[in-house]
Amino acid sequence: MIKKYTLLFLLVNTIIAQGVSMSDLNRISNQQLDEIKNQLQNIDTEPSIVNDSLLEEESKPVEIPSNNFKSESQKYFGYDYFKNDISFFDNIPTPPDYKLGPGDEVIVSLWGETNYRNNMVINKDGMIFFDNIGFINLSNQTLQSAESILKEELSKIYSTLKDKNNPSRLMLSLGKLKSMNIYFSGHIENPGISLVHPFSDIFSAIVQAGGVNDNGSLREVQLIRNDKIINTVDFYSFFMNGKNSFSNIKLIDGDTIHIPSFKNRISISGEINRPSTYELLPNESILDIVGYASGFTSTASSTLMLSQIIPIEKRSSDDNARASILLDIKDNAPIVLNNGDSINVKPISNVDSNVVIYGRVKSPGEYPGTNTTLKDILDIAGGFDDPLFRLTIRENEITILRQDVNKFYSIEIITSYKESDKLQLIPNDKIFVYENINYRNNYTFRVEGEVNKPGTYAFTKGMTVRNALDLAQGLTELSTIDNIILYQEFSEIIDSGEVVVTTSEVSDTDLDFVIGSNTIIKALPFENVVRVEGNVYNPGLVAHSRGLTMSKAIEQAGGLKPYSLRKRSYVKRANGEIDKANLFRGSAKRLFPGDTVVVPVDENPSDFEITSFIADLSVTIANIAAILLIVDNQSD
Repeated sequence: MIKKYTLLFLLVNTIIAQGVSMSDLNRISNQQLDEIKNQLQNIDTEPSIVNDSLLEEESKPVEIPSNNFKSESQKYFGYDYFKNDISFFDNIPTPPDYKLGPGDEVIVSLWGETNYRNNMVINKDGMIFFDNIGFINLSNQTLQSAESILKEELSKIYSTLKDKNNPSRLMLSLGKLKSMNIYFSGHIENPGISLVHPFSDIFSAIVQAGGVNDNGSLREVQLIRNDKIINTVDFYSFFMNGKNSFSNIKLIDGDTIHIPSFKNRISISGEINRPSTYELLPNESILDIVGYASGFTSTASSTLMLSQIIPIEKRSSDDNARASILLDIKDNAPIVLNNGDSINVKPISNVDSNVVIYGRVKSPGEYPGTNTTLKDILDIAGGFDDPLFRLTIRENEITILRQDVNKFYSIEIITSYKESDKLQLIPNDKIFVYENINYRNNYTFRVEGEVNKPGTYAFTKGMTVRNALDLAQGLTELSTIDNIILYQEFSEIIDSGEVVVTTSEVSDTDLDFVIGSNTIIKALPFENVVRVEGNVYNPGLVAHSRGLTMSKAIEQAGGLKPYSLRKRSYVKRANGEIDKANLFRGSAKRLFPGDTVVVPVDENPSDFEITSFIADLSVTIANIAAILLIVDNQSD
């Protein structure tokens, strides 16, 4: 075995000596990949080929179980806490502050001068009835205060109740209790109105209603009283460390308990003490979910694999719906977790616990190989989560070399990217990704900045800036064609074997400029101003503010001059579009930074123009009034 590893070490060193570094293994040609594969296979014996169509028949040497990382724990944490019987009320002592009310059964016991025992139900008016006394009101009384009231009333017919020498005794106790009407809404197993035990708190009331269903939140349960939220309960503090913050919240008849939808659920698996799917609040982090999962096992590493669902609007295709990245918990980098994310905690790496990926990937090299699928490694290594990139590789001929019990890398598995999520990797697997030499249109360009759909696009010969912007669905309202800058990327391999990428700005361009591959088109945002042009007193720039309209912008520019063509005024948007809303039909038209308001002038005005006449007349009257006021003050 030492001899085998020595030969493998020499092989890798030979590759590096030939100018191919481990950091740039994607530059290895298909022929070089074959040489590495053959060297590994022929250390001991000739290889046996195992095609992916035969994987089921060769189940012993090649196991392809379901993805452990994604299915290890599908159970949602916390919901089982509410799946209990409600018999726990049977032996609960009556709380001293419990208030009697209609429907409660009281047991009146007398002994001494006379023996008497009777069960009475408090009527809807809160009263019980005694012969020779009448109705006695016990509503909203505690047992102690109700007993005092009864003693006072019954002493009228049983005088010994107050006899200090030979007194009779009286005791009041509870029999059957009234139920409370509690309303349940949201994600509860039995929504609507339910009768619950009068000693119930929020937790026990939910238990009596059947518990929370799988779509409900356990972190933001609301108690609503008189149409107001009077309390919000997070049950995780109780589940995790027994802190009961809800039992002191007394329910009353007519309360509503609302179970809203959960916002974020994150799964965690691997080297964690309590793998499950947990509900996280928006401000919680990876460290929070690790705490909920009772921390790491003793064999956990600091490496986490985070699998995130890409929002629909950011996907280039459904194949690009999930992205996997490796994180180091020690970095403490702020990572935003979204609903549906999965975290897998990797074990401590042994000498032989990694897998190696060679060839046409963005980041070849070694990766953790425990509880990991082929798809996870391909996506982490870069490129495969990009459909454009996959055109450059032979995605149906991804090769895995695997050690047999008695032979050294004698098992060869050939599969595709579409099937890669079904193949569970094992330590020491070698992954080979070959270039698609028949794919010639493997060039791309990027559109960045203020465009409606920024991203990487396939390059075709003769493509112009205008064509590229059309693919990116045009400029946003925060940019203009005058703010477009072009850059060109150049790549070269230096003597050390590293790839150096340089970027240079391209000058003298316009919309008809023909771009090349690896071109970067940036649409820069303009300054936060609006321009007013034409027949106004102070044409030029005005500061943009929220709610700025066409009429307000003209007002800030000094207002309209005489002979302005108000009906022909318009807005020129920053992206070049013309909005023909005039001052009569669109005075409240909203403006955006970079917009231009244009007010034309009538080149052939009539002898009498009513608008200018009124404006001039108003100014004249105002001047006359000011002069008269001055004269009047001087006369005084």
